Amino acid sequence: MVRAPTSLPAGLPGLDPAWSRHLTVADAAGTKHDWHLLDNGVPDPVGTLLCVHGNPTWSYLWRRLLAAAPPGWRVVAVDQLGMGFSERLAAPRPLAQRVADLGDLTAALGLTGPVVTVGHDWGGVISLGWALQHREQLRGVVLANTAVAMPEGDLGPALIRLAHAPGVRAAVTVGTPVFVRATTALSWPPLPADVRDAFAAPYGSPARRRSVGDFVADIPFSPAHPSRSAQEAIAEGIRGLDVPALLLWGPRDPVFGERYLADLRERVPHAQLHRFEGASHLLPEDAPQYATAIAQWVTDLDADRPVPAEPAAPLTGSPWAALTARADDDSPAVVEVSGGTVSWAQLHQRVERLAAGLASAGVAPGHRVGLLVEPSADLTAAVYAIWRAGAVIVVADKGLGLRGMRRALRSAGVDAVIGSAQGLAAARAMRLPGRRIAAGVPARAARALGAAHTLDELEHLGRSAPPPPEGPADADCAVLFTSGATGPAKGVVYTRRQAQAQLDLVRSTYRLGAEDRLVAAFAPFAILGPALGIGSAVPDIDVTAPGSLTAAKLADAAAAVGGTVVFASP
Repeated sequence: MVRAPTSLPAGLPGLDPAWSRHLTVADAAGTKHDWHLLDNGVPDPVGTLLCVHGNPTWSYLWRRLLAAAPPGWRVVAVDQLGMGFSERLAAPRPLAQRVADLGDLTAALGLTGPVVTVGHDWGGVISLGWALQHREQLRGVVLANTAVAMPEGDLGPALIRLAHAPGVRAAVTVGTPVFVRATTALSWPPLPADVRDAFAAPYGSPARRRSVGDFVADIPFSPAHPSRSAQEAIAEGIRGLDVPALLLWGPRDPVFGERYLADLRERVPHAQLHRFEGASHLLPEDAPQYATAIAQWVTDLDADRPVPAEPAAPLTGSPWAALTARADDDSPAVVEVSGGTVSWAQLHQRVERLAAGLASAGVAPGHRVGLLVEPSADLTAAVYAIWRAGAVIVVADKGLGLRGMRRALRSAGVDAVIGSAQGLAAARAMRLPGRRIAAGVPARAARALGAAHTLDELEHLGRSAPPPPEGPADADCAVLFTSGATGPAKGVVYTRRQAQAQLDLVRSTYRLGAEDRLVAAFAPFAILGPALGIGSAVPDIDVTAPGSLTAAKLADAAAAVGGTVVFASP
């Protein structure tokens, strides 16, 4: 039975009353419950976005997604039982029952797929539980600031544990609107007063807040908790999800911090990640553009997209191909005006040995390696060795400052850091994860800085280790961050194929040949000169500060290498 529209409070900002529906649904025991949901009512949809809120929000959280629905897609945003404007309950509803309830509702709605689940907060776990039980209908999953498990050694979100404490839960979640109001107070800048009031509208009395407290009580902090087995089954089950996944994340979340994001990424490694810098726990409120991001992602999932008639052309060459081709060439590959000269033969040998040493030391294909090394021969060799080992370089400009670099490098999920003495000290200050490798640092000093290896040690180790196999063309090879000049630095992931295509484009556009010599006064080209197959010189400047280049230093570099082409700032 469908009743519509319901009598929601008037004037809820951004909410079209025409979306509001009530549906009576019987559960497995035959008990009927009255559900409230928002539904854009698209007839004969190409797919459905099934949106599940957490605690203590309601379907109002998804109003922007309903407004920005991709063409042909239905959007259904539910109010979980006891929450929003759905029926109030006489007893708690544990996790497994809530997953089953959602299945009863979608059956009553006649959803047959394709379905993309969208979950926030504890709605993420429930939506994933539904996804695992409806694999035949599932097209993809979207998660926003949620958690499916407590990472090893973690006691759970501090704010939730506080609300969970005996004697506190009843007072802050049911007896008073503290928990309801506190949730919408996490955003900065503050949400408009009418929006905060809209989120609180369904929870105006203790009786209407009962399930808010029950939800908190159902969080399985202890192994003996009744919902722990259901939570663990979902957390392990999603490891086998083979559908596209999208993670939307607000990094200022005081509830689910970076360790929960890291846990999700480990469980669903193929998921795309979209971070909204500045956003907090209520990401759909703090980053309204999330709706457009989901709509675009869903559009790209269209199963009816035409398949290319031919597979992608095989990748020709690699970023280190020029090194291999000139392995016996003693002419200069890299000239540091303030330092020394490295020949092609020396660079090739060092890269091969370092790559083998990195692999032997546990740097595996796909691992992300943060580079905190000043532009130098060490940096050049490290970049190509990481690529040769199948790993991924992560580079953030030191001009971001310690705070900006920390945000960038931690968001990239680095598995290892290669740093100079200054870089390793910065890595410690930034509390970056992963093993440490020292560049240009004596072994004893490297140990004091927490490094397990030095580049020299890895090079020695690589002399007797087998060379690592070459990875696939479409594997990731770099995460590069923007300068931060137009807001927080944003990370861009490049595959080997994309990087090689850019190199080929630069080489062909400027008609670069083996006889050319490059003056690299711009940071990216101080690294990429060897990949272009031409000898290069780095002026006696800080290439991360292009404004420090003077005419005299440019002339010195050009003379040192016999420069024919210059990359520099205007």
